[in-house]
Amino acid sequence: MTISTNTPSRLSLLQRSGLLAVTVPRKAQSDKSREEEPKDILVSITDEDQIFAFSGKVDLGTGINTALAQIVAEELDVPVEAVTMVLGHTSDVPDDGPTIASLTMQVTAVPMRKAAAQARQHLLKLAASALDTDVSNLRVVAGRVHSLDDTGRSISFGELLRNRRDHLDLDPAVQVKDISDYQIVGKPVPRTDIPAKALGTFQFIHDVRVPNMLHGRVVRPPYASLDSGAFIGKSLESVDRDSIAHIPGIVAIVVKGDFIGIIAEREEQAAEAAQSLKVNWKPWVFDTDLSNLQNALRANPTKPRRLIDEGDVDAALASAENRLDRTYVWPYQLHASIGPSCAVADAQEDGITIWAAPQSPYMLRTDISLLTDVPEHRINIIRLEAAGCYGRNGADDVAADAVLLSQAVRRPVRVQLTREQENLWDARGSSQLIDVSGALGPGGSLLAYDFQSRYPSNAAPTLALFLTGRLEPVAQIRDKGDRTARPQYNYENLRVTIHDTAPIVRTGWLRGISALPNVFAHESFIDELAEEAREDPLDFRLRHMSDPRAAALTRATAERAGWERRVGPNPRTMTPKYCAGAVLRRRNIYTVPGPELHRPILPGWQKLRSTEKPDTLTSRAWLWAKTRA
Repeated sequence: MTISTNTPSRLSLLQRSGLLAVTVPRKAQSDKSREEEPKDILVSITDEDQIFAFSGKVDLGTGINTALAQIVAEELDVPVEAVTMVLGHTSDVPDDGPTIASLTMQVTAVPMRKAAAQARQHLLKLAASALDTDVSNLRVVAGRVHSLDDTGRSISFGELLRNRRDHLDLDPAVQVKDISDYQIVGKPVPRTDIPAKALGTFQFIHDVRVPNMLHGRVVRPPYASLDSGAFIGKSLESVDRDSIAHIPGIVAIVVKGDFIGIIAEREEQAAEAAQSLKVNWKPWVFDTDLSNLQNALRANPTKPRRLIDEGDVDAALASAENRLDRTYVWPYQLHASIGPSCAVADAQEDGITIWAAPQSPYMLRTDISLLTDVPEHRINIIRLEAAGCYGRNGADDVAADAVLLSQAVRRPVRVQLTREQENLWDARGSSQLIDVSGALGPGGSLLAYDFQSRYPSNAAPTLALFLTGRLEPVAQIRDKGDRTARPQYNYENLRVTIHDTAPIVRTGWLRGISALPNVFAHESFIDELAEEAREDPLDFRLRHMSDPRAAALTRATAERAGWERRVGPNPRTMTPKYCAGAVLRRRNIYTVPGPELHRPILPGWQKLRSTEKPDTLTSRAWLWAKTRA
């Protein structure tokens, strides 16, 4: 398998002969443009025996290039290295939505698998005709169709496609290979990107250079991490352009609202100018005190949303002999990508080309269209890898910065953020406040559980839209706080309420959004209930878990982690031993991220207990998180 940014375009493939392509309708553009070829390719094979597979998902370091290629290779009966994946290039790939929530393999891979299976069946029919035999008498080995009779005849995929132009609409009912026949999927396959990354030869977005390219830097406003408030986009008072007149190579200073950018012939010239430029800002006010995050989250207005109301929680809690009330606070977190975000843009009269590393290329394209008034079909995002992010870092922001600077000079402009800008303006992983009340019933039953969570929204639109005034800087409430809100255990009376609330500071998705905090609260609380019941935390969990697959995985992981059954903390060790962080269930897929963890509970957590001192956090002997989507 190869990772390519220079493959034949979708249009050139669809218009050529010597091609088999399995296609789906291309999603309509928001600007209602008409395309010459309104089809998206899922899998294509050329008469040169080239195999291309196209997906709108992107590789954030998780290896989906390799995984998707395995799926295509399996259905086609070709080596994995024969498949070239094309990911995230908006002019060439389907709009598969953002790369989030492990949906690439669960959802996007399904039509790609079917497309490969359909292509194989079509090729077998062509081969049966060419070899004058029945399809049942054929076998595919490494991209070549062999007759099973005594003649030993065979023909390659490429030979079958010469002078043909076969476009097949995806058949959702196509028969795929039975998993018992798998030879590639489920087997270890080396990731081809790792050697180049280890040797420093892999092309990241930071390595992109195009002809006639200039270099840019941006100067951000002083209200870092904020994207709502009357002052956003309206705080710039003056820019002293003469303050950088002594620096050679300056091409332009671009000012739009609170957006300031400098373009220079060389990168070091732009960097020096950004540091030297004298800018005056109007006073601005942010009056939320984040030094006490719990208070800040409680004071933020909410819209309660009842997800689950089973039984009579209030009556059950009132009847309980010993009610437990606990509060969990999840802090804001930086993505802190190891490399500051970077992009290159070439904005010309006939359209815009952007080399960038977004998590959601089509969403970025929509934002760029809104920013520039250029129709979406005239904006092409070429997606390359960057530093890992596990969510929404500065990749989209810097792409928009580059576009604004390139528009000003009609030349390609490369922009890279500084480390300071990346960390100050990063769309943080959101904070969260969770209140839990619960109680045991007779015999250690789970009598009641009342779960309430406050999760500030995390939309984080592209920064330039606010700085230039294209979007009103109003905090919007999004309902993202309900992931894994239902606990894994069988409570007799259960109530789950999500208090949707607007963002306080600029936030974006980071590794599971609200799932991790919700799971942590569920599992911390079940620990305490197990101790109240004087039972081993593992046995207690299994007793109250009805999902057989989750129970089997729990047992297997506890065995591998060397779990020692006990009640309460392990008296033989000063450092608690925690088993793996989560059993994650989404669409009936279960995972455990890691075998064990020799450290206290996640950094930054405050576990506020009504009867114990905060330092008893380190005495908890069990952290075993389970999630349910």
